[in-house]
Amino acid sequence: RPSFWLGNETLKVPAALFALNRRRLCDRLRQNKDVQKNSVVLLQGGEETQRYCTDTGIVFRQESYFHWTFGVTEAGCFGAVDVDTGRSMLFVPRLPESYAVWMGKIHPPEFFKKKYAVDEAHYVNEISSVLASKKPAVLLTLRGVNTDSGNICKEASFEGISQFNVNNKILHPEIAECRVIKTDMELEVLRYTNKISSEAHKEVMKAVKAGMKEYEMESLFQHYCYARGGMRHTSYTCICGSGDNSSVLHYGHAGAPNDKTIEDGDL
Repeated sequence: RPSFWLGNETLKVPAALFALNRRRLCDRLRQNKDVQKNSVVLLQGGEETQRYCTDTGIVFRQESYFHWTFGVTEAGCFGAVDVDTGRSMLFVPRLPESYAVWMGKIHPPEFFKKKYAVDEAHYVNEISSVLASKKPAVLLTLRGVNTDSGNICKEASFEGISQFNVNNKILHPEIAECRVIKTDMELEVLRYTNKISSEAHKEVMKAVKAGMKEYEMESLFQHYCYARGGMRHTSYTCICGSGDNSSVLHYGHAGAPNDKTIEDGDL
């Protein structure tokens, strides 16, 4: 069965987790009186970014709504779900074969269809023609405000979208509500992340001593999470404050980068 797994003792996350999420979303949308028959959900995944004007790539992390729906870890993708049938479509970038020098093997859509257990896979530059062949009554795109940050979700957009009827009001509250209620498989992932995080905290507590720098504790925490848990990313910048720094809610930012020397008696 397809799954995301980094080997060793890391958690194996089944593709069925994301298939269930899609099914839950479709069930919820079908109960919404404003959703027409033959509606299609369309989401755009995250894109690769570079460090300012350089060609140095920033380590990619998938956009959260897209990941919740498809479990895809690659950048530059789109995904669609037929609300009536639940059929899923993934659109992946068409990369030149020459890119293999930098990126390794360039995989065709069929590879991603199997990897993520979706019903169809196509190239991104085929999205307009593929969706047109489905004759959707409306494309449901994601647009809404994150109440913590005040930022607006990136709404899916592609060349040729103007030929479709698009609704960007319905999807956001429905998919956000789906994400509030966790499935058993999602709870298992949360238990795993909490376990690894807790063990990493214990490693830090065992290692800390006067004279060390706060950033050494940050480094140890990140190392444990990645080396033992397969976690390349943390949810937010590590807060490794000692002494008075412990009372600063978002300590660890660029202006206070976990750089204090830990003194005897500090907490």
